Order: sequence, then structure tokens, then C-alpha cells
Amino acid sequence: MKVKEVLFSVLKSLKNAVRAVAFLLILAFLINIWIGWLKPKHFDGNLMMDAFYAQQENTVDLLVIGSSHTFVDVNTGTLWNDYGIPSFVIGGSLQPFWHSYYYLREAVKTQTPRLVILEALACNIEEDNTFPGIIFNNIYGMKWGMEKLESLRASVFDTDGLVDYTLFFEDYHNRYPELDMLDIAGDLGDPVRYEDWKGFYDYFLTQYVDEPEFLDDVLPEPMVNKEEYYYRLILEYCRDNDIPLLIMVSPDGGYSNRARSHYVYASEIADEYGFDFVDFNNYYDEIGLDFSLDFADLGHLNHRGNRKFTEYLGDYLVDNYDFIDRRNDESGIYDSWADNYRYLEYRYDNYILSDTFDVTDYVGRLAELSEDYEVFVAISDLSYITDEMRTYLGINGIPSARPYDERRWMIRGGNTTTLYADENGLYYEVYTGDHHLAVSTSGFYYDGQDLFAAVAGYNGVLIVVYDSYNQTVADAAVVFGTEIWRL
Repeated sequence: MKVKEVLFSVLKSLKNAVRAVAFLLILAFLINIWIGWLKPKHFDGNLMMDAFYAQQENTVDLLVIGSSHTFVDVNTGTLWNDYGIPSFVIGGSLQPFWHSYYYLREAVKTQTPRLVILEALACNIEEDNTFPGIIFNNIYGMKWGMEKLESLRASVFDTDGLVDYTLFFEDYHNRYPELDMLDIAGDLGDPVRYEDWKGFYDYFLTQYVDEPEFLDDVLPEPMVNKEEYYYRLILEYCRDNDIPLLIMVSPDGGYSNRARSHYVYASEIADEYGFDFVDFNNYYDEIGLDFSLDFADLGHLNHRGNRKFTEYLGDYLVDNYDFIDRRNDESGIYDSWADNYRYLEYRYDNYILSDTFDVTDYVGRLAELSEDYEVFVAISDLSYITDEMRTYLGINGIPSARPYDERRWMIRGGNTTTLYADENGLYYEVYTGDHHLAVSTSGFYYDGQDLFAAVAGYNGVLIVVYDSYNQTVADAAVVFGTEIWRL
């Protein structure tokens, strides 16, 4: 009897233990989902690290670390398409060297880069601690581990602040009112970008910037002690672990003699460790920069400037370092870099198309679109039409004799389909990923938005260009004579 009682007691204890373990596992699973939803989503730092962790091990040949100057200026698509270099950029806005140091240590756990580029803007940071927003962007994307904890410790001086940042109390709990479906999706509504993303961000703005004037010869000026300490740690780590390292300064419209003096000081330290230091502000003419067109703001290159700079950087890299052209690799492990380039170039082409206001140029760009694009056409008024637009319509089998036509047309890859409305007034609709495009008698709609709401009442040739690869509307325009109107 006692044996049965003991056995019953043991089984009861095991049953309770199993229940407790199951409860804890479910609780951990739910907390992980909760953290994923509440974590603020930024391509600057957070999602960038998520994408980095998704890379297959030992596929990143070039690792670029630093401030926003890295992920805005260094075009990973250009490095792949022109040189066959699979690169990845991990960085955060105003990243100090202590964050760069722990990023490096974290990155080499899964990657063995043939070269690491350290971007050197941190030489000019004159604060010993890190502001809250900078801490968030530079740290919260890292996985839990010693590198993340040490990076936090280097950023926060007081114990209470360290606890708050470690447990994310304020940043997570304050987000309840602003949660939406993008938090659940986790890709900021751009799944194509996120799937093959390599950390680079194309900046589609243009700001006139005066070309910096500076002295060729300036005296070296030390950076703040904390920055120098971690700068040396990076160099020592790369030296001791046989990691090739290049320290660079990217073109900067805010460049000054004071900044130059810090960079000269940093270059002297690089010489001590046997690493190259290149200040690309010495090569504006060689890069071909136009300061009236190639900057998005004072410190960052735009879509034109980053391509010029990356081509110059790429030439320097293949001339001075040991890279392998991976474009002919048939294993499939580098396919995501080709896909990333395709995404970036289509996005670039979309911007150029939507920023074109000359009808002749616009028609030429429409004619060059690949099979990944659908061009939808509706005609509401042909009283004033250019010869170029009439020719474009004619080549694609679209009549331009009627002043108004109730039909719609879809052009793809040189083939034209005439669309007729059904009993519900719907000509065409397509779902791609999470997005919905509809063409109806009442208008053109993308995810429920009327693409011509802002130009309602304008007549002419209505054109909607849909990029099916990137799952987005590339352009929506009304062409009337020599004028182009947009939302």
C-alpha cells in the first residue's frame, strides 16, 4: 500500500511538473511574440540587424560598420552588380565606436568577411554617453548576449538606466496606443525589401550643398578619450584576429577643418596598427560628385551620389584587397544579392519615372520598362496630345481617335490587353503579397487609395505603372498635351 501511495505521489508530482514546464514554455512563447510586436520597427539599426542574422553563414565578403553614412552612402546593389562583392551594412545613426566595436564582435560570430570597413564619423562625436534614441537604434536589434549587454553598459552610466534599457520598460510599454498591422508583419509594409535586404537605404531626395572648403594640411587633433579607446579596441581586435580592415570617411557636405583634424589623428593611429585609412573627401573630382545634385542633405549622398561613390569605392576595393567575383557562383547561396540589386534598381527606376515631367522623356521611359511592370492606360480626353504619346499608344495597339474611350488597357512586356468592365464595374484587379491593385469604372485604386484623388477632374491620358516585382505603384500620372500631373 505504501508503495502505491509513493508511486501515486511521484506521478502526481511529475504531472504537476509537466504542467508547470508547459505553462512556462507557452508563457515564453507568448512573451516572445509580445516583444516582437512591441519592438519599434526601424530600418535604421533594428530591422537591419534582424536581416543580418538571417544571412547564411560565411556569405558576407564585405562588412561595413558605422553611422548612417554607411547605410546611405554604400550601395550594396552596386557592389554586387558591378564587382560581384556580397556586402552587408550594419550601422545606426550617429554610431559611436563602442557600438561599432560590439557590432563587429557580434557579426564575426556568423560571418568571416574578407574585409571590414569601419566608417569614421565617430571621430567627431564629442559625447561620452549615448542619447536614448541612439541607444535604441544601435543596440535593440542585437540578439541577447554579452555583446549586447556590454554595448549597453558602455552607453549607460547609471544602474537604474541600465535596468530600464535592459528590460525595455519605457520604449516597449509606451507603444501600446500606436500598434498596428505593420508591427505584426514586422517589415514596415515592404516585404520584398526586407526579404533580401543587405542594410543599404536609397535616399531619394536632392538638396543643394556647398562643396566643403578645407585645408590640405591640418594638425591632428585627438578625439574624445572614450571614442579613441574603443577605436583602438576595434583595430586591436582586427589585428589580433587577422581580420582585414579599412577605415574610411565618406563624402560629407558638412566636412570641416576641425573634422579633418580628427580624421588625421585617427589615420595616424591606423598607421600604428598597419591598417589603411582613406578620407574620400579628398577625391570629389575623381568620384565625379556634383554638390548641386548628389546629396540628400548636408551629410548624406542621395540616389545619384551613392552610386557614383560606390563605383569609386568598388574600384578601390578590388585594386587593393582580395575579393572573389561571386556573380558566377552557381551554388545559389549568393542569389539574394542579385535579388537585392533588382529591388534597388527597380526602386531607383520607379523614382526616376515618377520624377519625369517631360512627356518625350516620359514616353521613352515607359517604352523601356521590363516585363515586371504593368502599364494601365485610360483615355478621358485626347483634344491635346503630343506626337510622342500618340505614337506610344499606337505602337501598343491603343487607338487614339476617340476623345473618350470606356475601355482600359494593360501593357506588359510589349503586349497589350484590352480590358472591359464586368457587371460590377471592375476592369482588373490583382493581389500581390499584402497589396491590392484595382482598376474600375470609378478609378484606379492601390490598397484602397484612389490614385487620382488629388487630380480629380483632370482629363487626358491616365497612366498607372505597377511594379509587380516590388509590389508597388511606380507612378500614377495624367498626361495632357505637354503637361504631366500627379498625386
